[in-house]
Amino acid sequence: MSFIKNSSIRWGVILLCMILGTWLGLFFQRFAATAVLFANVVDFTIDIRQIDLVMVRIGFLFALKLNLGTLIGAITGIVITR
Repeated sequence: MSFIKNSSIRWGVILLCMILGTWLGLFFQRFAATAVLFANVVDFTIDIRQIDLVMVRIGFLFALKLNLGTLIGAITGIVITR
C-alpha cells in the first residue's frame, strides 16, 4: 500500500530526503569518529564568479557532493514513499 500516489511527488520526496541526507553527511564530516564513514565520494564544484546579464552582474557556486548520508537519505525516501 502506497502512502503517496502521485509519481512526481514521490520523486520529490526522495530527492528532498537525499538532499537532507547529504547535509547530514556534511555535518558528520566535522567529527573525527564519523569523518571517515561520511567522506565525500563525489566532490565536484564549479565557481562562476561573474556573469553579465543585461547590466546585472551575478555569480554563483555549484557544488555536487555525494557521501554516505546521500545513500541513507535515498533509502529513507524510498521507504517513506512505499
